[in-house]
Amino acid sequence: MPQTENIELHTVGDEVSGSFRCADCDLLVKSPAEADGVLVLPPCPLCACEEWRRVA
Repeated sequence: MPQTENIELHTVGDEVSGSFRCADCDLLVKSPAEADGVLVLPPCPLCACEEWRRVA
């Protein structure tokens, strides 16, 4: 039986910090290092997907 990963997905509008990849096309976005370091997740600018997964 294949082992499945339990991946938490974040959606457009979530306030996050860290690095995230688009759930569809794998585009990488990072929260800013300055100020409070919070990023409000946008729709993916490449494929318009609305789900993101955290990168370790």
